[in-house]
Amino acid sequence: MKKIFLLLTIASFFNVNSQTLEEKIATKTCSCLQKSKDITETFYRDCLTNSMTEVIMTDKDAKVREGINTVEGIKNLLQKSDEAVSKTCPQILPKAPESKAAVFYGDSKNKGAQSLYNLAKDLMRDKNYKLAIDGFQLSLKEDPDFVLALDDIAVCYRQMEDYDNAIKYYKKSLAVYPEGEYALMNIGVVYTLKSEYKTAIEYYEKLIKYQPNNAEGYFGVGKNYMALNEDEKALDPIFKAHRIYTIDKSEYTKDTETLMGAIYQKMKKENKEEIFRKIAAENNINIE
Repeated sequence: MKKIFLLLTIASFFNVNSQTLEEKIATKTCSCLQKSKDITETFYRDCLTNSMTEVIMTDKDAKVREGINTVEGIKNLLQKSDEAVSKTCPQILPKAPESKAAVFYGDSKNKGAQSLYNLAKDLMRDKNYKLAIDGFQLSLKEDPDFVLALDDIAVCYRQMEDYDNAIKYYKKSLAVYPEGEYALMNIGVVYTLKSEYKTAIEYYEKLIKYQPNNAEGYFGVGKNYMALNEDEKALDPIFKAHRIYTIDKSEYTKDTETLMGAIYQKMKKENKEEIFRKIAAENNINIE
């Protein structure tokens, strides 16, 4: 029995000492995390960085401290330690926060509001827009900040060609969720339908600010500059939209190709072909 115990002790000793630096940090971090019931992202980071400092300062190997003498070295060790923690104690890690879009474009937490919304949505699908609006309004009485209900009221008014009321409700939606892509995109469409092109551009530019990889923002800006006969200003955003659509393999590349072709023909007649080619080259668009 003594021999067996001795062998187990030796094996345990070698297991502990054969740990990599990041594994040692992960072990300490997990012990730290177990001390709290409410593990926030801040608490997690404190545990990780404090454990890293403690392990490094108590390690007898001088090469360990040499390895983190640079910012890059510290970042690399933090990343490796973070990955090691995920493997060592995944069950006690902080939950990833929900994205804003998931929160604001999700169901209402008020069950009554959600039930009324579902009924109104069915009416909207059946094109009973006036009754749908009434239903969405009832939903909003239960949950005044219900973004989906506000957006869908705007959609109903837009379908009824009541553009002023559509804008009113898109603005109410944006007051709750300023980054809302659906409201920003569609309020731009409504202002275009009202021939208020400069205002439409303002909203599409907000969409670009919040979602720089969303082609719709660039497409909207470009199309409205074309409506204002400002073709040179239209080109850059249209080229950007075209690149994103191409990368995404979207069928909307046909739309951007049509607009690019129209601008090219117009600028060619105005002896501005070189300007067209220059802006195309800046956007890595090859013109043959």
